[in-house]
Amino acid sequence: MILIVFDEQEAEVIWAGSHEEYDKTFKGNKKTIETWLRKQGKIK
Repeated sequence: MILIVFDEQEAEVIWAGSHEEYDKTFKGNKKTIETWLRKQGKIK
């Protein structure tokens, strides 16, 4: 699985890993993903 953030001019790979790693990191939850991205400074 891969997480890519797009803006007006570029795309950045933020995270890549297996489905198991995705579940461990993000728990398959949109809110958890958003919180993780905020902590990484990728979104406001």
